[in-house]
Amino acid sequence: MNTIVSFIQNFFPRCCAAVLGFLWAYLEPTVPYALLCVFAVMLDCLTAYRLNRRIKRLLPNAKTDGKLKSARMSKMISDLTVVWLCILLAVGVDDKLLGHLGNLHLGQYVAAIFVLCTSVSILENESSCNGAVWARAVQKVVTSKVSRHLDIDEEELEKLLNEKRHQHDL
Repeated sequence: MNTIVSFIQNFFPRCCAAVLGFLWAYLEPTVPYALLCVFAVMLDCLTAYRLNRRIKRLLPNAKTDGKLKSARMSKMISDLTVVWLCILLAVGVDDKLLGHLGNLHLGQYVAAIFVLCTSVSILENESSCNGAVWARAVQKVVTSKVSRHLDIDEEELEKLLNEKRHQHDL
């Protein structure tokens, strides 16, 4: 009985350490790409917050409250989890299935595509409801997120903004 207990006491911590070491060895190469994706999402959240504040300042009676929404946190974590799993899958495909082609860096491509899409969202957030010259130029290429934040039609939004500008000019 003592030998069984001694075996379990010695084997279990070593087995856990081996499993954790294996997981870390597999995950560690993807950490820089995942962190870049996390940084991009955090920047997107910051710009969405700034957009909410601009909308609230310009249209005080709008449905937006000018605050960060914690309800969107689960979607953000879910998206980041999916992206990291896609990066892990791409690294596995790169190493195990397409290794004969040389190192293709597929995990880096997946992260780059995600960061590029998030960068477009960041540009949309920063240029929406912004009167700067660069923002108006960017708005010709990307869509405005103001109507999505307020959940109203684009034409209705334009009427509200024109009324607001007209009142401001008087």
